[in-house]
Amino acid sequence: MSRHMMHPALAGALLLCLLAAACTKEPLETITPPPPIPVKDTTFAMNNPVNAALLLSLVNDVRSRGCNCGDTFMAAAPPISWNRALERAAYLHSKDMKDFNYFSHQDRDGQMAGYRISSMGYTWSAWGENIALGKLTEQTVVNGWFNSVTHCKVLMNPRFTEMGVAKVGNFWSQELAVPKSAK
Repeated sequence: MSRHMMHPALAGALLLCLLAAACTKEPLETITPPPPIPVKDTTFAMNNPVNAALLLSLVNDVRSRGCNCGDTFMAAAPPISWNRALERAAYLHSKDMKDFNYFSHQDRDGQMAGYRISSMGYTWSAWGENIALGKLTEQTVVNGWFNSVTHCKVLMNPRFTEMGVAKVGNFWSQELAVPKSAK
């Protein structure tokens, strides 16, 4: 072996060191967004037994007054409206949790609500999700969410302008979002 040739293991270690040195923990200046999420069939039939008008009334009543989310006072927030695409995203998540017996914000494919909302054709600039499990009514599920600090902060977020809620079996999902403004 020539003195000028490097042993393969040493060459690999040197390459690894160079690659590691090129990495940085600094935030990126620009982020390339992922390609658009394909829109799923949004015309499916839902058997969603929730009372949308009552849910909106319960949520908007608290939003109009403001409330304490734990130790944090959340000022009054504008009313939100019902959105069918958000309801469909909530329905599919509740149905999946019931059908496959799990309870999580992350679905079986590892996707979060933003992906599910986008797959219903809703182009969002911000989203939030609350879930619940149990034999609940519209009143008890909303009370439960407002009595939980993190769920309450999602409900009181003044950016959110629309929501949809669905229940399948005892699995509840609530999607809240604000559409991305047209430019």
